[in-house]
Amino acid sequence: MQLNATKLPALRRRLLLKKIPICIMKIITTILIIGCLQVSAKGLSQTITLSVKKAPLTDVFRKIEAQSGYAFFYNYALFNKATPVTLNLKEVPLKKALDKCFANQPLQYKIVNKNIVVQLKDEHTEIRKDAVAIQKTYQVSVHGHITDSAGKPLQGVSIVIDRKGEFESVIYTVSNENGDFEIAAQKGEKLLFSYIGYKQKIIEIGNDSEVNVVLEAQVHELESLSIGSINTGYQRIKPEQSTGAVSQITTKDYESRISTSFIDGLVNKIPGLMINPNVQFNFQDANGNQSSHSLFNIRGISTISANSQPLIVVDGYPTELTMDMIDPNEIKSVTVLKDAAAAAIYGVRASNGVIVIERKQAKVGKPLISFRATVGITPKENYTRYRWADDASAIVTNYQKNNYVVNADTWGQLSTKTRSSSFSPVYYILAQQMANVITPYQAQQSYAALEEYNNAKDYGKYFLRTAVTQTYNVDVSGGNPNALYYFTANYTGNRAEQIKNNDYKLLLTGRTTLKFSKKLSLELTTNYQESYINGAPVPDITSLYPYEHLKDVNGNPLSVSQGSNANPFYNNYIMSLGLEDARYYPLSEINEVTDRTHTISNSVTANFDYIIGSGFDLSFGGIYERSVTDMRHYASGNSSEARQYINSAVTQDNTGKLTFNIPEGGFLKQQHDNLSSYTLRAQLNYNKVIGSQHSFNAILGTEVRQVIDEGNIASYFGYDDQTLLQQPVDYGGLFSGNITGAFFGSSFGSYNYSDFFDQSYSKDRYLSGYTNIVYSFRNTYSVTGSVRIDQSNLFGTDPKYKYKPLWSVGAAWNINKEKFMENVSWIKMLKLRIADGFNGNVAKSSLPEVIAESQTNIYTSPYTSSLVLKSNANRSLRWEQTNNFNIGLDYALFKHIYGSVDFYNKKTTDAMSSAQIDPTIGTSPSIINSADINNKGIEISLHADWISNEKFNWNTGFILARNTSKVQKVYRDYLIPGLNRKEYSPMEINNLGFVQGAPVGALFAYRYAGLDSLGYPTVKNTKGTIYHTEDNTTGSPTYYTFSNDTSNIVRDMGSSIPTINAGISNRWDIGSFYIYCMLNYYGGFKVFVPRPNPAATRPLKGAGDYWKQPGDETKTDVMALSAYSNYYANGVYNYADKYLVNGDYITLGDIVVSYSMDKNKFIKKIGFSHFEIKLQASNVWTVGLNKYNYSAATGGYQKSYVTPTYTLGIFTNF
Repeated sequence: MQLNATKLPALRRRLLLKKIPICIMKIITTILIIGCLQVSAKGLSQTITLSVKKAPLTDVFRKIEAQSGYAFFYNYALFNKATPVTLNLKEVPLKKALDKCFANQPLQYKIVNKNIVVQLKDEHTEIRKDAVAIQKTYQVSVHGHITDSAGKPLQGVSIVIDRKGEFESVIYTVSNENGDFEIAAQKGEKLLFSYIGYKQKIIEIGNDSEVNVVLEAQVHELESLSIGSINTGYQRIKPEQSTGAVSQITTKDYESRISTSFIDGLVNKIPGLMINPNVQFNFQDANGNQSSHSLFNIRGISTISANSQPLIVVDGYPTELTMDMIDPNEIKSVTVLKDAAAAAIYGVRASNGVIVIERKQAKVGKPLISFRATVGITPKENYTRYRWADDASAIVTNYQKNNYVVNADTWGQLSTKTRSSSFSPVYYILAQQMANVITPYQAQQSYAALEEYNNAKDYGKYFLRTAVTQTYNVDVSGGNPNALYYFTANYTGNRAEQIKNNDYKLLLTGRTTLKFSKKLSLELTTNYQESYINGAPVPDITSLYPYEHLKDVNGNPLSVSQGSNANPFYNNYIMSLGLEDARYYPLSEINEVTDRTHTISNSVTANFDYIIGSGFDLSFGGIYERSVTDMRHYASGNSSEARQYINSAVTQDNTGKLTFNIPEGGFLKQQHDNLSSYTLRAQLNYNKVIGSQHSFNAILGTEVRQVIDEGNIASYFGYDDQTLLQQPVDYGGLFSGNITGAFFGSSFGSYNYSDFFDQSYSKDRYLSGYTNIVYSFRNTYSVTGSVRIDQSNLFGTDPKYKYKPLWSVGAAWNINKEKFMENVSWIKMLKLRIADGFNGNVAKSSLPEVIAESQTNIYTSPYTSSLVLKSNANRSLRWEQTNNFNIGLDYALFKHIYGSVDFYNKKTTDAMSSAQIDPTIGTSPSIINSADINNKGIEISLHADWISNEKFNWNTGFILARNTSKVQKVYRDYLIPGLNRKEYSPMEINNLGFVQGAPVGALFAYRYAGLDSLGYPTVKNTKGTIYHTEDNTTGSPTYYTFSNDTSNIVRDMGSSIPTINAGISNRWDIGSFYIYCMLNYYGGFKVFVPRPNPAATRPLKGAGDYWKQPGDETKTDVMALSAYSNYYANGVYNYADKYLVNGDYITLGDIVVSYSMDKNKFIKKIGFSHFEIKLQASNVWTVGLNKYNYSAATGGYQKSYVTPTYTLGIFTNF
């Protein structure tokens, strides 16, 4: 039986499902789903070509259905008396073919409303010549309206009357395009409503002549193979007609795991979508600013300065709000548009792909209440398990006492308060020993006291706790065909691992669908979010020397070296003069400094739809979004932060009088951001099947969009949080550079004024026109085309680019529907796709007008304000353009395996980057459309339902994606003028991210040649020539000595970001239980393994095995202690190819065990229609596929394991 060739109607399906096992039911339902995607029936005038020999009558019916589009109604019991058929027909009219087929059969047929009803030839079941005449004999004319659970009319629903309990009657009708129907029947009889892809419904006729029916989708069956339609946000397209690269996740897939954020549920579920929070992409943007972000992209990174993340579309409209506005419990499906044919309709925002989120809708009926609660626990870090050296304190102590520059005068400078800089305890001991204040024995005793203590346990005790995340979600939905409602509330509270850090948010959503008439309807959605993030400054453990105590024996906080602005001697001195304590006390600071971020976001979406008729309908709607964020940073007068601000601005005149230019008290910094946007859209839709072979699905629309982002920063010194009062401050004097601190030798003017006071405003405006057309012939061949023109105030005025459209074309061939595939029964679906076109992206690193910024000029005395040219006028400024070519194959095999394979090539041109321009303009280089980036790759997806029956189900999902990138053109000469990239050192280029001729995230390394006889690293060129970083004979050579030969001593090592990602999930449903697990793989990238460094604050294992004497270079690669103060030696050591390894790693992401209590009598008795308990372990295990077992999933090389999160969830409906 062909998977896509049979359109079984209700009569045949009803009888069949009564008599076959459950497993066969699922197979047939799958066939029905595919069958529902066929085009409408062809006319009687079409011809049939058929050649069969002794074929079963049912096989002949299927072949006729495949060619004609007509559907047969019959009872399988009829075929007990049927005889095999032998036919040889060529282009015979349908009626003649049927006459030949039924010749010499004990059966007869009648064509009713494009359906062929089959019955026995006997007096009791003889088909009347006029079915309408039969209906007139009935007493009741039943009429009504049929919709789906979302209230949308269903056309083509079959309605059959039950006369003998077997629905054998020929009394039959179908609903029209408005979902209306009418049929004559008698009171007490039953109507069977059937529609492909929906559950059957039986209604007994009573006194009412009006019957309104709501059909529910066969959710589980639909999800077992594919989605019923592809939602692009602008229109819905049948899967067999789509030509683009599209992937989808359904509710069942998404909810197999417990997700507390929208992104969590997408990880490695969709090929081409890279989500990896463990790997950071470091790069320099077009302005030369160093940036980094985790990986969240589709088909690679193709921009330098613009947003590289996908466009997020919710309920049909792109959103400007953050993704935490999306409640994962509301998600119905997620559709990812990856190529031009799928995403070009979004124009200049589609280069990075589009993620379309469709949220759950209400169903017609009585109110349905759902409640979900989850609690997740993550144990706190155990730093004693890290890869730090067990004798870290001894290693640090030893390094410091052998490398600090201390002489006999140092102690005198300290004791007389003439040296202010902070130092470690080792420095203090060493200075005393050099000045003979203490004996060598006493010094050794002091060192031993330091070496025997490690603060790793105390750090966890004082600053960390078990992290707890709680979520509570309740939603209420219901309504009637004319008014549906869906309301949901979600609360998420997160107690972070670091003490005094937490956040919580509240999400409220309301959706209403109103049907004013058969033609006019309104969908209205409102969203509200309020969130708080509270923080306190917990120090990074790597900023603390392991021997530093955090409390004294009496429990009082102690100061530490890093973060302190003065050593204890100098600190006592300035405090005696009236200045503030300049030492940093971590345990005090956490109670004195608070950060709070409060955000309120809301949005309103409204969509009117008017059915014009003849396939046309008009939609008009829009979305308004607003987000207000207030950030408050407060450091009390007792905090180290406020005290150091005060000390930095204290001046002293010739008489010794002190002036406190920043008054005593706290420091308050407030930041306010207001983001608002709206989108208005008017769109004409056309969706119609013309004749029997031509299908059109087209849209034509226009869109207006505006985004306003405004913000300000204000700061207050001498502020008291209790009285809300502040002291007057001469800010002009502070930031002018005229005030220089007398005790710390710095000027407050060196601070960036915009960090304390700032105001910003931007308005982006867009006007767009677009169209997308889908044409399908015989539902076998499809072509698509789209065009969009975007106008914006962000673009230049050059007419060459101003009206340049972004477009796409595509074609699809459903090979399985060809005649030559009729006998290939194991291929149920096979579709070839090809598409090409252009997407765009907008970067704001340059604007059409001249842009200048006011800055303080610190190179004049006194400091002056000046305008710094940020951007030249650019009439040719335009969007970044990506040519996206894709060829793909969708398949379904053996009724239970389906998936896709895609090959793509993305060529981005005109990416915003710095480039050399005419220097006579006044600036060079300038940021213009000048860079080119290429991404290409392959994507594979597979889903298999290995076992599917009532008691046991097993399905597997698998995705694999590989992306290779290359920066074709980018200008980087502003870093080192006159040199090409081959002459850069790894120290200079590894953080650029974009290097011409290299992959995105390029990594370079020296050809390491080992340590020399002095314990310094060496490099070699391709010929084996050794270069030293230190030489006793010639002295320390300059860096230029071997940088001249960089092209030979530096190797291209690949990319720092994964180029391959894969995921495999398995779900086993066993009765009321199911078990789900997810494995993830990331590969095709390189990582530098940190070297054991005795100079580090917290040395790694092996750091004590450093080079000590000649000959050690044969036993160790840890440099001599003196080498760590050599800039060039460190550069070679840290960027040696020996320590650049494969970054590939595997994680066991999730294990979920679920138990459904739906069949429990007690649960039913107390009113629950669904009750489910889930237990989930996330981030369970990882392994690095390199000799160090280093996995980026651990968060850093020093950690060799992952910390799991355990979540318990309860999910109920009532």
